[in-house]
Amino acid sequence: MKKLGRKALALSLSVAMGASMLLTGCGGGSDKSSDTINSPEDLGVTTGLDKDTKGDISIMVWSGDGNYYEDIGNPDSAAGKKLSDPKNITASNVATVYAVAQKFHEAYPNIKVNLWSKSGDPDQYNTATWEEEMENFKAKYKKYPDIWASTDVPGDVKKGLVADLSAYSDDEVYKTYNKSLMTSLNYDGFQAGLPSYTIPWGIWVNKSLAEDNNISVPDPDWTIDDFTRFVSKADGKNFWGMKGIPGSIIDIGNNCITKMITEKNKVDLNNEEVKSLLSYIPKWSDHTIDSAEGAGTLTKEVVQESQAYSWYYFTNNRTLVNVTDPWFLTAGADSSAKESAAYIKATDWDYYPFPSTKYTDNTVKIVMDPICIHNYAADDGNKEWSDEEKQKRDVSYTFATFWTASTVAKKAVYSQKFSENGEIKVAAGDSFPVVTGKAYDEQMDLWNNLPAHKVYKDKAGFQAVLKIWEDSENKVWDYSDKCWTSKVTDSNGEKKDTLYEWKNNGDEKVAGAWPGDKDWADNVKAKLSDWNTTINKRINTAQNQLKKALKEKYGMDVK
Repeated sequence: MKKLGRKALALSLSVAMGASMLLTGCGGGSDKSSDTINSPEDLGVTTGLDKDTKGDISIMVWSGDGNYYEDIGNPDSAAGKKLSDPKNITASNVATVYAVAQKFHEAYPNIKVNLWSKSGDPDQYNTATWEEEMENFKAKYKKYPDIWASTDVPGDVKKGLVADLSAYSDDEVYKTYNKSLMTSLNYDGFQAGLPSYTIPWGIWVNKSLAEDNNISVPDPDWTIDDFTRFVSKADGKNFWGMKGIPGSIIDIGNNCITKMITEKNKVDLNNEEVKSLLSYIPKWSDHTIDSAEGAGTLTKEVVQESQAYSWYYFTNNRTLVNVTDPWFLTAGADSSAKESAAYIKATDWDYYPFPSTKYTDNTVKIVMDPICIHNYAADDGNKEWSDEEKQKRDVSYTFATFWTASTVAKKAVYSQKFSENGEIKVAAGDSFPVVTGKAYDEQMDLWNNLPAHKVYKDKAGFQAVLKIWEDSENKVWDYSDKCWTSKVTDSNGEKKDTLYEWKNNGDEKVAGAWPGDKDWADNVKAKLSDWNTTINKRINTAQNQLKKALKEKYGMDVK
């Protein structure tokens, strides 16, 4: 099933985390004139790449249409002519790259930008995995893509595919990228990518469903107990607390899992903070659609109505909250598409921060889809960079920074239209700026003024989310699974989730009981010590594999 609005990976629009980390600077999207481009400087890029530079860039993303477009930025190319009519653009990322490449072409007419985009999600069911798609691309086009959206940056680094962008640390645009986002992509000084599609992950709250059923709605600064009381008021017949158990509230609600991963690359599962929070999971389980389905009390009509999808249960007024699907910020609020299954039918709803616990304050999680640039130095088997290889990297980096950081590029995307199921829409979507300073403000103004986003200015929960986001250095402690070593490769070359046991603690085969069972929490507590040992061994192995790759593939001196 195609999930409407799912992570459009609007790589031109990424989210910055905050005012507390803002940098001043002249780069990163200062818009001199988004309509008239006479020189590379007018794009907002600061690499100094000459306007007469020749180059050829192939880009690979998802949320596309499955086609390959050659020289997409040239209005006189076959691709440029075809896509000049928005009716011929049927995917958001095709529209995004087309808009950015067209504007880039005005300053760099001798650089070809080519695009291949997979339809749907990167690892969409019953299709090739994104890792397989990378190899398929190489087999077909005799090279890896120059710029690609990565689902596993550490994994791509370990393969030797990724260029170290710290070479551009003195570039003015590089300096304006959000420091926290860049740090999440930095491994022992190796800058493996650039932040792209990024949004604050909060919790959807159906206020009118609650009020219509005489349920008091907590304020946005809610606690975990407020959350529990709220979801427990669902009648379990017509509507439920949520689709599944929100284990992420536990992960982020203590100092021993998510926070410890970001700070120390380890976990401490066998900790009293973790143990004390486990008691909430059985309480939540009783009020989930998943439990009702398992008990046989969920009707086929309700399942069919929402296609068994968490977001549609929420949009159809079947759940009080939705702790997943943050990528519906645009589609859920787009009143021009009220007939869409993605549109929230509730008359009053909001987007809250994660609840506080006795160990942590209200916070938000992070969604980020990074992009990487090819390691051209590896193409000849020599780790050293030749002048020709540096030139190729310069071309790709210049385009990538324009794409992700420039206000000129953002304006182009916000002006670009495409056809979704026959309906003409704007290419811009959920993602916020990844840059700081003036460019952040400029690009947030674009975001706020998108018609579908104007509703958020009056939502107290969403404003609370933004306040946390803008002080994220102090108030956000989440990580992106695409940027951390969330998978480890075993001796047989098979990959396994680093946090496997913990992430699957709701599975009877792993925990020895189902979350709804009375003895579930005790079962899990008894296993935490062993799980902690096993998981930390995996984390260490994954980190060592990454360090080994940095030494062997890139010649870095890392400990």
